[in-house]
Amino acid sequence: MSEKINDEIVHTLNSSKTHEEAVNAIRALVEEVRRKGEQKETILERIQEVRGLVSSEQEDILLEVMDFLVGWCSPHARIE
Repeated sequence: MSEKINDEIVHTLNSSKTHEEAVNAIRALVEEVRRKGEQKETILERIQEVRGLVSSEQEDILLEVMDFLVGWCSPHARIE
């Protein structure tokens, strides 16, 4: 996965109008790169890098998406 995803995540966080909009958009982005074969660990590393660059509110969004990716959520919400 290219580092370009970091830029896409930051752009999505900055352009989303609501918490829910940002979560859904970043979730869709993560699902897309998973479908393309990227490993969960690599995606988590990229999100972790972005966490240090954003506000605490935006970090909460990233943590929520990370929970979907590692399975700390309801089974129907998991990103496989």
